[in-house]
Amino acid sequence: MPLFKMKSLAQSHALENAEQDYQGSVRAEQFRISDKAVYFAAFPGTQYISFDAMSQVKVRNTALSVTGTCGKQLPMVCLRAFYDGEFYKDFLFEKRAVVEQVLDRIRSARPDLPMDVCEPPQSF
Repeated sequence: MPLFKMKSLAQSHALENAEQDYQGSVRAEQFRISDKAVYFAAFPGTQYISFDAMSQVKVRNTALSVTGTCGKQLPMVCLRAFYDGEFYKDFLFEKRAVVEQVLDRIRSARPDLPMDVCEPPQSF
């Protein structure tokens, strides 16, 4: 039994059986994805955003600086989930294929959800 109960990040939507839904989720890098929500580690315990709480999803290519100002960066893909009107949560992924798997789960649950997905960068 977990020490802390799972908490919804969105105030407007909470899952009734979040623990059971979490058990059926699959790993997507450092996050877990189910058919109803995205789960992530937080303090205290695990938090989630249900797909029903999302108002919009944006996907952008970005990078993380590794060594300060030396110019070295790791390419990343940022999935930004908007919820409760004015709030958002960024999910950073290393691989574009994992983001596509997450988007497929969201699309199957919410086909009407607006999604702004940028194209992957072209390889030279």
